[in-house]
Amino acid sequence: MGLEPTTTCLGSKHSTTELHPQNKYLKAKSSQVFTSYLFDKFITNRTSGTSQKTITLYHFALDKFIGYSLTPEGINAYLNSLTCGNAKHNYFRCIKTLCRWLYQNDYIQSNPIEKVSPPKRQTKLLPAISKEQLQTLLEHCEAHESCERDKAIINLLWYSGMRLSEVANVKAKDFDWDKGTVIVLGKGNKYRKALAIGKQWFATHDSFEVTARCIQTMLQRLTIETGIHCNPHSFRRGFCVHQVKSGLSTRVVQALGGWEQLTMVEHYSKSLSFDDALDVYHKNNQPRL
Repeated sequence: MGLEPTTTCLGSKHSTTELHPQNKYLKAKSSQVFTSYLFDKFITNRTSGTSQKTITLYHFALDKFIGYSLTPEGINAYLNSLTCGNAKHNYFRCIKTLCRWLYQNDYIQSNPIEKVSPPKRQTKLLPAISKEQLQTLLEHCEAHESCERDKAIINLLWYSGMRLSEVANVKAKDFDWDKGTVIVLGKGNKYRKALAIGKQWFATHDSFEVTARCIQTMLQRLTIETGIHCNPHSFRRGFCVHQVKSGLSTRVVQALGGWEQLTMVEHYSKSLSFDDALDVYHKNNQPRL
């Protein structure tokens, strides 16, 4: 008996299972199958108040789910066909949102996701840019024509903890330099306040005048030149780790960085060692004589 074809994540080609959903998991008897009609209804409902990035994620995750049965067995079969590690959680969350919407709008009689366990996460810590690595990256910007802009972008990413889309779309008029804050359009298409960095650049420029993709390309170039693994989120993790090491509570860091869940901040700060904690203690406590 041959092995079941697998599906890689985010933008890969469809497997033969997806194109020909004929096995017992995909078309369970007496169960409803997820169709393009239901998908279109769901997407149409989500367009209001949902960011384009989230809509794109729904397409990546749910296009390939079409043809599977809306049962715990069908959902598990789809998740098990994915080969993308922790990224499976993005797919699980999309299916969870889909099933909740289908159930609330009477397209299905029960919510199958309630009987599906979330994919297990790998516990490895992802790279976070340290302050020393930040300085190395800034020095390597000097050799390029776009030096000042690149340095301003990198500083804003690390010192503010802003997301890539927030940095790419920020405008000079969004800054309040007196208060040291900036209004950005963040995750979930919601506005939030962030820390303001880059006054020198925005004194003479309305924006960074580059797309999010251009910023990613610049960071990929610096990765090759320095050997430091840097992507937009590694700067955001670096902001988190640095602030916790500096003595800020995880809840304060959560508010400054705009994280919806405290667990993300706690996960990133797992790299905090005993010596780091001891330094924070000495900064905030006078020794008894």
